[in-house]
Amino acid sequence: MSELVSDASVEAFKALAPDAHFTDVADARHMVAGDKNDVFTAAVSDFLRKHSEGIDA
Repeated sequence: MSELVSDASVEAFKALAPDAHFTDVADARHMVAGDKNDVFTAAVSDFLRKHSEGIDA
């Protein structure tokens, strides 16, 4: 529902950065963290968990 990011712009960015990760958060506008905080936090936590395996902190 972002007024700034369209589906076409997401696809164009993914074409330029194929390793980028995209998560669609339903019913959130451009400020996802404010609109759907729990969903945003879960998506970030999942991303970090998947991408930090094997990294010594």
